[in-house]
Amino acid sequence: MNETKYLVGLVGPETLEAAEKDPMHPVRLDLESCTALEIRYDFFDEKQWPALSARVRKVAPGKMQIGTIRLKHDGGTFPDARVVERMELWARILDAAEVPEWLDLERDYLADFEQLNKLAVSRKTQLLISEHNFERIPSDAELEEYAKDVKRFSAPGLKIAAMSNSETDCDRLYKFIKKHSKKFQLFAAFGMGETGKVSRLWSLAEGANLTYGAIGRAEAPGQIDVSTMSKALESDTAFNSQLELLTFLGKF
Repeated sequence: MNETKYLVGLVGPETLEAAEKDPMHPVRLDLESCTALEIRYDFFDEKQWPALSARVRKVAPGKMQIGTIRLKHDGGTFPDARVVERMELWARILDAAEVPEWLDLERDYLADFEQLNKLAVSRKTQLLISEHNFERIPSDAELEEYAKDVKRFSAPGLKIAAMSNSETDCDRLYKFIKKHSKKFQLFAAFGMGETGKVSRLWSLAEGANLTYGAIGRAEAPGQIDVSTMSKALESDTAFNSQLELLTFLGKF
């Protein structure tokens, strides 16, 4: 497993255009705080998609990229009814001069894995399989089934973001991380919502190596800005508990 801890910031039109227009814009500091960037293709006009990786690379060189076309039912803006068109759109993205190192494919569409993986491998791009649950944290059995599905396709990346409804809800995710994170190159498992907020960082202490923060406005419930997350990750303070981490975050 990759020992690097990746803090991923979401890149949409406002962020990218601001960074391109002004090298001194504060958003540049946010980009610098990240170790990886998620290009949210669904936020951009489709005509711009093939050029986006190169544009992001220019304003944020050296940052790992994750390309995502997020469907509406998974919290994105790409129409669910157009899911059959995504393979052609992925092909256009992967045919560009610059391409992301990773692509994000939802678990519901694992049937597309082999076809997309065939396209991706030719560009040395890997697939991250994601699942989003905006109602609850899945049970232990459901999480086990998810890991089994992803391993069945030999996908190198796994991400789950699920709504936390209590202070102990994320304990199931931490147990899941300890059992499965070392089997993947990229692994994220954290809670959404107020009680899930701390898990976006504590999950890394439990063994995950991928987490997501906000550049500008939050795009998911409980998301923390990348600047604050970066300060926590770089802090000399040893956080021995989630409470200590929450206290630190409260300073910002």
